[in-house]
Amino acid sequence: MALEPLHLTAGRFYLRPPEAADHDALGAALSDPGIVRWNTGLAMAAAPAAERAGMWLRLRAQNWANGTGAYFVVLDAVTGALLGTVGIRDIDRVPQQALASYWTVPSARGRGVAAAALETVSGWAESPVELGGLGLIRLSLDHALANSASCRVAEKAGYALEGVMRASFLDPGGERHDSHLHARIAPGH
Repeated sequence: MALEPLHLTAGRFYLRPPEAADHDALGAALSDPGIVRWNTGLAMAAAPAAERAGMWLRLRAQNWANGTGAYFVVLDAVTGALLGTVGIRDIDRVPQQALASYWTVPSARGRGVAAAALETVSGWAESPVELGGLGLIRLSLDHALANSASCRVAEKAGYALEGVMRASFLDPGGERHDSHLHARIAPGH
């Protein structure tokens, strides 16, 4: 079942579904070595840089259309500049659960962008369906231990550390990393 695209605000940041006009900014971001290493997945990392933005946009549009994911671009509310992305994916892979993901462009790192966006999208995902949310109870995310900035984002957005998943992350260079597993449980559960 398709998800109805929506727009959200996170303080000084504006979140909306990605659109074709984001192609060039996404293309530049998806050329950043940090984003490619930790966030694109193996298939996108292996694709030519010029094709990544198109792949990313198509996959996110499919997720919205088939109801398995809700992805947002995070924009500066004043300038409209792309600062990053945040998403909820694998919705209801296990009943009332999903996975969260995020990244920020280099110029936006250290400014609270990812934590604010993740907190906002997580709150929406946990909201009851009758109030326009997804009604999810458990949201989880994982990140390679070597990506310590991601750990700080998760904790700031209310995702408690649950443990270490040994050798769970394979980066595009073929190196395996242990990962932290974080989760957030909807209030009242």
